[in-house]
Amino acid sequence: MEIKRTMSDDYEDIASVFSYEMFDRQMDSFIAMWNMLTDAWDDYGTQELTFDILSLSLKAARLCLMADEDLARQNQDLKRSRRLKNMEYAATLEKMVTERITPLVQDAIRRVRSEGQFEGHKWKRTTTTILSMLPKLDGIANNEEYKFTSFSSEVAMMEGLLNKKYKPTKYPGMPSEERLWNLLLLFMRTTYLMMHFNRAENLCGVSLSNEEAGLIFEASIQQYIDSPKGREELDLYFATLKYDNDGCELTVNQLKEARRRLREAVPQSLQLVFLSHAGNLEAMAQDFIAKGGCKEEDYDPFVSAVAKWFIIDQWIRSIEHPEVCVTAIYNQVFHKTVNGRLVDMERLRHCIGEMAKAITRKSHWFCLWCVLRHHNLIADISHEHFAQQMMHPEWFGHLPADKHFSGDTLREYSGYFTLYDYAAWDNSAFLDYRNLNGKKKWSEKLCDKLLRKCLEMEDLYVKV
Repeated sequence: MEIKRTMSDDYEDIASVFSYEMFDRQMDSFIAMWNMLTDAWDDYGTQELTFDILSLSLKAARLCLMADEDLARQNQDLKRSRRLKNMEYAATLEKMVTERITPLVQDAIRRVRSEGQFEGHKWKRTTTTILSMLPKLDGIANNEEYKFTSFSSEVAMMEGLLNKKYKPTKYPGMPSEERLWNLLLLFMRTTYLMMHFNRAENLCGVSLSNEEAGLIFEASIQQYIDSPKGREELDLYFATLKYDNDGCELTVNQLKEARRRLREAVPQSLQLVFLSHAGNLEAMAQDFIAKGGCKEEDYDPFVSAVAKWFIIDQWIRSIEHPEVCVTAIYNQVFHKTVNGRLVDMERLRHCIGEMAKAITRKSHWFCLWCVLRHHNLIADISHEHFAQQMMHPEWFGHLPADKHFSGDTLREYSGYFTLYDYAAWDNSAFLDYRNLNGKKKWSEKLCDKLLRKCLEMEDLYVKV
């Protein structure tokens, strides 16, 4: 089963390095740093206060980008595995913002208004040099591994080199008004994170329609097939089937027997769901939700078994119906199979041609891309590759010049509109993203305009 998917620069850079292990580690560090800032608020020196505010604000900016990626992933998570984390972070941030942070920010505003300044104490700082301290440490460290004698000579050499080339950096003083502005920026980013986890918590409580559940489950199956881990597991599984058959290709009866045995790989908690709805992802996903999901460790084996079932089913169909062939059309962006069935490229091209009738400006190709992605047809998410294929002579290169487009045309909408499935777009969330990320070229009505065009094209879409 050939699958092609590449990560391009169409998405925010954070998406390519995002992991929940890193996200949680950064969130825990952020909360701990805020607590340290509030605990020591009355003890800060001015420069120390400035540096800690700036450092926290930079971390908050990165977390806000990661939060957008987090919400996009949670939208596509059928098992709602982040529910408890959402509740934990939402409660922690709300308590921290209301009880500790807001009073400090209000105090800083008052001080600037009444006193014209927002500064820390003028504490004296030690002037002892490194070289004068290192010899003294020899008397403290008893273990030979911690002797500093040789280290002192290396530091002396480095100090000599630095003094020849550099002068110590002097940090200019930051005006109180600018320091207050940076504190307000930090406050705004922190409240955005609080709002994010509340929104994510609410998302976990929203019931999904049969179609939505089916599409999300279908996407998770395809993601497993596309992933390096999934590809390796599938290759090993099918190589084992062939090996056990003395290296010969399996017959239809042997494939059917292998398909039946897949129930043994399904965790006990999900066997009834699997056996009752094999071959029907929409019904399987809805039954999965109705039963309240499953244990975290049961989900991946379940997805793996379903993926294998559909691949075997596809092989059986191709053997039993060899007369059904796929027309050879130039293709580098679409999945060749969806939901275990071959995609009829001729039919897909005709479907896109009908949708393209709704295109009145180049930007509408982005809406068409969003609808195709919604239906899990996009294998290669590169906007450039999509544009090249649509403008290929075998596809729609014959369209008038005013309907021709490039990857740059679509990249203008990278960010909010590529993070979330179009069915999950929300104008309020869009405006928050737009303001937080400084997307000045995006108008306030852009989300509504693009959504209307997507819905218009959805009406013209015919399942392939």
